[in-house]
Amino acid sequence: MNKFRCVYICVLALAMLTSLAASSEVAMENPIPVDVPDQVLASNFTKLEIIPQYGNFMLQPGESKEMTVTIKNRENKTVSVKPNIVTTSYYQYSVDPEWISVKPGSAEIPAGGSQKFTVKVSVPADAALGNSGAQIAFTNETLPMPYPIPVPSYVHVFQLSVDVWTKPKIQIAPQYIYDSLQAGKEYDYEINLKNIGNESINIDPKLSNDNPYGQFPWAFTDDAITISAPSKVPAGATEIVKVHVNVPEDSKGSYNGGINLNIDDPSIREYEGRVQLSFNVWRQPTEAFAKNFSMKKAAPLTIEISSGYSNPYPYGRGTNKKLPSFETELVGPSGNANLKVTKTVIKGGVSMGGDMPPWELDSKGIYQESSVQFIETYKTNGSKGEWKLKVLPNNTERFDYSITIGE
Repeated sequence: MNKFRCVYICVLALAMLTSLAASSEVAMENPIPVDVPDQVLASNFTKLEIIPQYGNFMLQPGESKEMTVTIKNRENKTVSVKPNIVTTSYYQYSVDPEWISVKPGSAEIPAGGSQKFTVKVSVPADAALGNSGAQIAFTNETLPMPYPIPVPSYVHVFQLSVDVWTKPKIQIAPQYIYDSLQAGKEYDYEINLKNIGNESINIDPKLSNDNPYGQFPWAFTDDAITISAPSKVPAGATEIVKVHVNVPEDSKGSYNGGINLNIDDPSIREYEGRVQLSFNVWRQPTEAFAKNFSMKKAAPLTIEISSGYSNPYPYGRGTNKKLPSFETELVGPSGNANLKVTKTVIKGGVSMGGDMPPWELDSKGIYQESSVQFIETYKTNGSKGEWKLKVLPNNTERFDYSITIGE
């Protein structure tokens, strides 16, 4: 059994099983015999190889593009091919066949030979935006199906996808708001919208929270989020959408959602006009973290406590963040040790470029602080015995510690 026959029988079997499953009651009581066409058993499809089998054109209205498709004849005889443009229903809309040309219009391919075809797509200047597609069938051979289908399933096809787009007139920054929030606190964020077009554009930002895990409620409801925004962005101007989050005292867990900016600009697709929200909510502890350790002999003790954050979307972080702080206590065999801060370090990571508003590239806003770390070092003299380090963190959801015994 050659590979063409094997693949086809598998496809046909799957199609028949799907059809039978849709009418299971009838199938169980009165099984329907299915005759396999002689065409399948004989596997007498013409053996043609299409390279490539798929093409995707991204074009703006008024643009054109072409590519080469090669047909190889694997038969021992000459094969006639004639490209035919077939519209499909698998896309947002079907591409106009008038946009597509294939040259040559037909060909006789000798045994073992090949023929190159030029596929050209020309998008009119007044074309609607969106994704469309078509098939180019090089022969009229089709797969027999056990049920009617709207478009014949051609054997020798080239799949063509056409994505008609234009440059958006609104620039959005950030498109992600990602942050860690403390329960009971309030946070503010800003979304910058710059209109680079020649006309005013209307906007109407609304929360769009689609929870795919309904059985797991978010840390808080949409009522905790307030959006303030103008109704339009004038030509050449930048407007700010303000987002205020009032985190309830009893909240915990995470919140994921989004803000649909509802930008009245057809060049911006729905997912492009959406700002993602991702929050992790933590609670301020009231009891200190405790770590027990032992000392076998008297020696200097060095305690280091550090905390910070790293954000892949620095422009999506809140504007009212505070540096972390620690209430640190060290208890030894003789009671509380005389623990002194000997060094404080604040360090961070700064980058230029990447996730920044396009209009900031030539200004002081080019600097992006993507990470900040706060470190405090304590020293004291330790004696032999059992010790306990206590740390109560503030303004942070996590921290690291190190205990160094000796110089």
